[in-house]
Amino acid sequence: MHEKKYLPGVDGLRSIAVMSVVLFHAGFSAFGGGYVGVDVFFVISGYLITRLIVVELSQTGNFSFSNFYVRRARRLFPALFLTLLVSFCLAFLLLTPQHFQRFGGELLYSGVSLSNFFFWNESGYFNTSADFKPLLHTWSLSVEEQFYLVWPICLIFVLKKGGRLGTFILLLVGIALSLFANFVMADGKSALLSQLSPLVASWFKDGASTIFFLTPFRVFEFGIGATLVFCKKKEGSGGWWEELLMISGLLAILYSVFFFNELMVFPSYNALLPCLGAACVIYAADARFAGILVRNRIAVSIGLISYSVYLVHWPLLVFYKYYRIIPIGGLEKGGLVIASLGLGYLMYRFVEQPFRHGKRLKSISKEGYGFVCVSLLLAIALPAATLWASSGWEWRTPELPPTIAAQVKDSKQFHLDQYGGAGFVEPSGWISGGEGGVADIVVIGDSHAAQLKTGLKELVGLPYGKNIYFSTASCIILPGLTRFDSSADFDSYCPQVLNNAMEVINRSPNATIIIAEAWAFQIRMVSWFGSGKPIFDGKNVQKAYMEISPAMSRLKDMLGGRNFVVIGGVPGAGVGDLLGCFLRPKYFSYDCESLVVMEEAKRPASAENKFLHDLVASKKGIYFIDPFSAFCSGGHCRAMDDGRILYSDGYHLSKDGSRFFVNRIKDEILRIMASRPAG
Repeated sequence: MHEKKYLPGVDGLRSIAVMSVVLFHAGFSAFGGGYVGVDVFFVISGYLITRLIVVELSQTGNFSFSNFYVRRARRLFPALFLTLLVSFCLAFLLLTPQHFQRFGGELLYSGVSLSNFFFWNESGYFNTSADFKPLLHTWSLSVEEQFYLVWPICLIFVLKKGGRLGTFILLLVGIALSLFANFVMADGKSALLSQLSPLVASWFKDGASTIFFLTPFRVFEFGIGATLVFCKKKEGSGGWWEELLMISGLLAILYSVFFFNELMVFPSYNALLPCLGAACVIYAADARFAGILVRNRIAVSIGLISYSVYLVHWPLLVFYKYYRIIPIGGLEKGGLVIASLGLGYLMYRFVEQPFRHGKRLKSISKEGYGFVCVSLLLAIALPAATLWASSGWEWRTPELPPTIAAQVKDSKQFHLDQYGGAGFVEPSGWISGGEGGVADIVVIGDSHAAQLKTGLKELVGLPYGKNIYFSTASCIILPGLTRFDSSADFDSYCPQVLNNAMEVINRSPNATIIIAEAWAFQIRMVSWFGSGKPIFDGKNVQKAYMEISPAMSRLKDMLGGRNFVVIGGVPGAGVGDLLGCFLRPKYFSYDCESLVVMEEAKRPASAENKFLHDLVASKKGIYFIDPFSAFCSGGHCRAMDDGRILYSDGYHLSKDGSRFFVNRIKDEILRIMASRPAG
């Protein structure tokens, strides 16, 4: 299957891939697995690059690496460079110093095809939101470029030494090893690596990011595409089975797009479905009837501009949402999708095509083209380096209001330094007293529990001499529950956090136990231990709260009559980066304090706190505190108080927010502590 002819069906498959990604990134919930479009692209690349090499080698007996890489540069670099340049200009006009500084790193790494390492290296719970990363999508381009760098060399060597059979074996071994590596590293643990070098093993502790961003864990996807080249297919040999292959392949991809979600282990074994589906579509692209689904004019036209559409869509989404600050609606999302297609066509027509096929530009020698590419990269790398090494050109920003200036003083990263739980021992430990090991208050939960540390220590622990112990992890800390997520070993972490708390509780007969969670988030991630599936069915969130009711009752029983307090979810800031609104360059003006006055009923936690309240009300001896009573009044919620920012990011309380909230609930907490257990 390696005749050198144009395959319109492959371009049609590209259209499915790019539209899946664009609609997913735009935020249309129906396309929850649209990210698999990238994996389809990897299969296509594996097939096309291998086919190109095999055909050239079979026709000429040789392969020109210089011609290959120049063709790749002509195909990819002009549109990429324009994307980087325009993104830099928009970033200069819009991004805060902090975001502009890290954008310098994005720019540098994207220019040299290493951005997948950049984004992998900065992964973590409090990592900067994807909505503030205009070049995040270039990670996949870097993976492809790294594949282009290594695969031709390996393929030529094996073809010459081992022939087709040796190459086929190499592909099978490569696919198997890549998949095996996904299994081994998915949870961030490798016994062999830990034995050889604990330091190196620590670099890969975020298993989900490791297998997602790094090229070795994507090799099997390229390999599936490459294997197709060695699958013999006679001209006109199709029939009903080819029609069946096409339909099956498309259904496999579409099932992945509509039914996969971001909680799944990925790529790993889950990527096999869309990748094998893509392989089936490529193999059966000539199917007489079903093949029309990918060979029609609309699909092929979108496929032809898919590279440019992919390049422009993400920066367009990021910069538009950054400019708007507040969450965008469905019409805006649809408009951005259409704009991505329009801009993608313009870049294809006036940038991609002229550099690939224009006579004047094509006449430039390989050396001359290489010199131009390097010169342009250096031209953009110099300002990027100064950004990354400096404070993000702070001279672009207006002077901060005095209260906010005082709040952010000596804070390099506000969302980290000013988080209400920053500066304390994690995940378990005493924040006040504890010398005798007996607690007055034990707090369990996730980061929405930890955010109370500043307020509880300063307003309850120290002034009232209370011993306060915290035990936290990013899961609902109730017996029998874990988190359905491959990013960490939650099956170990979640029970251990509860065990740590129970050790203190069992020697503290008068302790009051508080649980606080980002309930609206965690309820969608929670799973019964050993079930292998989330409790939330994707539709009925109230049912999910009722599902965890037995775990709440069991914990109450474990507490042996001690007072038990459940704190609901906080309203949130309404924007992802409230401080950033005040720090934006002076080229645009915003009324930041007005932007963050939100309707109470529209806050995500509003309805869910009601579900939680009803759950708690049905159980004797459990108290419920609704944070909305502290942050909201008259149907509206606030994210600032007396000129100070109450949130360190979109949903976590800042140190001032922690003080603000605890100050408003401390009397109720103290009253509960002084009362006789109600159970």
